[in-house]
Amino acid sequence: MAELSRPIDREFNVEVEGGRFSTEFLNDLVDTHVNKIAPRYVKFQKLYEGKHKIQNRPRKDKNKPNNKLVNDFFGQTIDNTVGYFLGNPIVLNYTEPKKDKAPVEADPADVGVDLTELEDTAVQDELDKICSDNDKDDLFIEWGKEAMIKGLSHILVYQDEESHTKMMRVSPEDLIVVYKNSSTKEPAYKIRLYDIDTEDTKKTTHYAEVYSPTKVEIFKCVDDGSCGATGKGKARQFASYEFVEEKPHIYGRIPIITVYNNEEQMSDLEKIETLVNDYDKVLSDVSNEFEAFRNAYLMLKNMTASGDNIQKLKDEGIIEVMENGDVKFITKEIQTEALENHLNRLEKNIHKFSAVPDLSDENFAGNLSGVAIRFKLFGLETKCIIKERKMEKAIKELVRVLSVPIHVNTGREVDVLNLKVEFSRNVPNNLTEIVDTVTKLDGKVDKETLLSLLPFIDNPKEVLEKLEADKERDRQSTDPYSVQNITNDSNNLFPNLNAQNSPQEALNAQGATIPQPEQ
Repeated sequence: MAELSRPIDREFNVEVEGGRFSTEFLNDLVDTHVNKIAPRYVKFQKLYEGKHKIQNRPRKDKNKPNNKLVNDFFGQTIDNTVGYFLGNPIVLNYTEPKKDKAPVEADPADVGVDLTELEDTAVQDELDKICSDNDKDDLFIEWGKEAMIKGLSHILVYQDEESHTKMMRVSPEDLIVVYKNSSTKEPAYKIRLYDIDTEDTKKTTHYAEVYSPTKVEIFKCVDDGSCGATGKGKARQFASYEFVEEKPHIYGRIPIITVYNNEEQMSDLEKIETLVNDYDKVLSDVSNEFEAFRNAYLMLKNMTASGDNIQKLKDEGIIEVMENGDVKFITKEIQTEALENHLNRLEKNIHKFSAVPDLSDENFAGNLSGVAIRFKLFGLETKCIIKERKMEKAIKELVRVLSVPIHVNTGREVDVLNLKVEFSRNVPNNLTEIVDTVTKLDGKVDKETLLSLLPFIDNPKEVLEKLEADKERDRQSTDPYSVQNITNDSNNLFPNLNAQNSPQEALNAQGATIPQPEQ
């Protein structure tokens, strides 16, 4: 086993060899991860939840106010980015080229139809089923949100007791990535840390699962005081695990997929952390000053603070001032204009460096054109393009893992080159402008493309099929020789003709007969 190379900026770069995973190596990895790396993830999660640095400010004087005002720029930054980038569901479309399509099972009605030309949707149907069973839209939005908060996030794929394919999100503080070497950054192992509470003994048992491309090795902590999942942010001095068992898995690759917020694995909160901390501090200090103003000292100049004067001031709110006398409160002078400018500058820079515009700005009011909206969201869109590339890559890796259970259930081979991952921004649209554009392009661009431009249409192909069906119904209703119209005409001519009456009986009911041929 190669010696552990210490992490470079939160990453483990190690060389590994075959065989069972070393418990000594595992202990070393867990210690480093929990004590040096995981606290960073826990910190950013707390910032998102509104637990800011200002809340830890101690009270220096018990007689003075110590307000701690939290301004939720962190939560606003993440929520607005998530809403814009992932507010609309991610669509996974798998389409096989016609030459690769396998013949599908024949339908008795499809006489004379080339079965190889029928669309094979087995892979798409099975992928949709897995996504539906695992609440894909909710899973993906939480996956992406956690990556924005902490820099990365993970999804674990597994088969449950009934062999159903399941997916669950794993937080980065509970997972360690071990790379083969420092140059390829290709994962050799991924280690999941978790706890299990035992009801009968009221005891928590700590485990580590080491995933490789072929198996998962399970380790158990032998010292309850030394191990534990890191989700609670609990640090420990050392870990002590022992091997329990190993189980093979079916995926042929590590079934834990990582999505990165960016190449540097940076949180969206890092660049604005100091700005928000200063905003909280300044606003809290101002609040302290206003509260202290109510408890300000009263200065009496050339006057005696007798009991009668003080009581009269309390009772009547007035005081008699003698010649050269004065009465005023001693307060700290607040530079209101400078303070306001400082707070405005901080707020402006927070939106600038987070690339999330201030939606309460009056410039966003009114019926803006599509170009104007895109221009104001340009910085956010630029940031989301990076996120989209990273997430598309992760989703394709996820489908590679899912290809094994899909193949087992359908018999079809899955090629991610045939997978199209579609993102759509959740942004207000100027419908009048869009409809005008579609109208001008009519006849120059195919119908499906035009329909895809309309934000309220999710499936242009389905809409086209419905339009064709409507046209066919209209055509049949106006065609005198259509089967439907002939049937209707027959019913009009012979209203008494039904399944039980013969034509002769129908005519007799109308007082007519069918001419008989001469003998």
